[in-house]
Amino acid sequence: MYPSPCACKGIRSCNLCQSGKDHNSNDFQSHTVYIYCDACRQAIRMDIYELKSQCPHHTEIGNESIAFPLDGIYLVSDFVNEIEEKNLVDAIDNDIWISSQSGRLKQDFGIKINFKKQTIKTKYFTGMPLYSKALLERLHTHRVLSDFQSVELCNLDYSSERGSHIDPHIDDTWIWGERLITINLLSNTILSLIPNEQNSKKIIYIPVPRRWMIVLYGDARYEYKHAIQGQHIQDRRLAVTFRELTGTKEKFYEENKDLYEKIIRIGKRFTGISVGRFEHVVNEVNSQAVEKMDVEICSNTEEQLKELFESTYSSKISAFEKLNPTTYMVDSEKKYLMKLFPQLSISREQLQTIFSSCQSNAIILNGSVNQSYIVIVHYDDLSSNQQIARFLAQWRLATDHFSKNSLDQDWFNEQYASILQKKKNSFPFLLSNLFTCQQQLSDQLEIGLQWTTSKQSSYLMDLTSTFLTDINSFPENVKDIVKIYEETVRLTDEELNLLDTFVRLQLVLTINHNDSDDEKQLDLLEQLSSNVFLVRNLVR
Repeated sequence: MYPSPCACKGIRSCNLCQSGKDHNSNDFQSHTVYIYCDACRQAIRMDIYELKSQCPHHTEIGNESIAFPLDGIYLVSDFVNEIEEKNLVDAIDNDIWISSQSGRLKQDFGIKINFKKQTIKTKYFTGMPLYSKALLERLHTHRVLSDFQSVELCNLDYSSERGSHIDPHIDDTWIWGERLITINLLSNTILSLIPNEQNSKKIIYIPVPRRWMIVLYGDARYEYKHAIQGQHIQDRRLAVTFRELTGTKEKFYEENKDLYEKIIRIGKRFTGISVGRFEHVVNEVNSQAVEKMDVEICSNTEEQLKELFESTYSSKISAFEKLNPTTYMVDSEKKYLMKLFPQLSISREQLQTIFSSCQSNAIILNGSVNQSYIVIVHYDDLSSNQQIARFLAQWRLATDHFSKNSLDQDWFNEQYASILQKKKNSFPFLLSNLFTCQQQLSDQLEIGLQWTTSKQSSYLMDLTSTFLTDINSFPENVKDIVKIYEETVRLTDEELNLLDTFVRLQLVLTINHNDSDDEKQLDLLEQLSSNVFLVRNLVR
């Protein structure tokens, strides 16, 4: 998804805003060019290098006008392979590109910084994208990066047609840490280093082939400006760049300890969405004007369910909680579960047969809500993890041939609208989790008990909601319920991989439904966002 043409400001320019200017020209024609040799960690004068057709590092050069040491560069060849590159580029291009300066496009996952005023906003920083998890795990296998904690991912798209380049600069040192990491995709390029010395006429070229990774640190990070010249962009190039915060002994940490820890915590999530995606979701929902509709639907549905319950049992409701899109917990003199079943998908007689086969004393109410039957189950019938698990497994066996209404784009838009309408403190966190759940489930998620692909049916929505009946016992609930459930129905690997996604979806709906944020629920959502297979690892 691509943006409007140009975002250049001030002295910045590109082919789109200044088509007459040659942005591929070499602005360093008066400089002496050196080329970096990773084997001997030296910068060798280009003419000497070309004369030898290779680096003469096997000889004693001893003349700094010919060669000199250059520390702080770490290169890794073929950091990703061809298949990984394609998958990575596909994932990146599936996001929204925003126009940047000097002919570049960008995607930002990170905090918003005003470097002049030294102020920071974390509101729309929701974490790293899921595709970055494997990259960061691989980074940590390299000794120089073993303790690297990313707090920003910036994807940059370079194009020769746009005259893309980046002027010589040093990344801010007030907030950004020592190591700058870039994975170079789609084409070869050259990174230019220019010494900070005012009168220096040296420029060092560092060749960075396609699929390689380069890390700048130490001298290369602080004693040199770095740049990408337009002449070194021949084809489309993607740069995937990670940054870290300054160390805990630096000024930024000393003056902003709580903020520092918050940024680190968010950076450990893998449910992040880019700033462009965040804005796109908000604008799309607003343009469809579904905020009011969503609130009315939710309130009307719940009021009707309450009235039907109280008229049936002649008892006042003391607590009413939405567990998932079709399931409610009712507290009266006793506890009950209320569940909606679309009338288009199943008949009343079929429902009665199913509940009888599950040995449940369920009651099917005479009234209907949103063209759905309402079923009430005594919670005493499901008071233990074992009873819940056996009931859900039997239910799956009895109903696996029935279709359900899809949780389609309209359904997700209603949830986005509800989150945006309430705008709780946690709303960016909830919105990013809802979006990443939608991405992972696509159009395969269906209301109620069933999630269907062309090959299988599985009942994960209600299964995962039972994990959350007691947050304090969440790990134990997961283990107990899945163990008993699988005595009847074995979960496939694909289903196991989706358990975490369904739990996150349930938590998002529950947290947003509550009048105030529940810290324990938010803490669990934080854990699930940082460890994307937490639930799966509990049961396998």
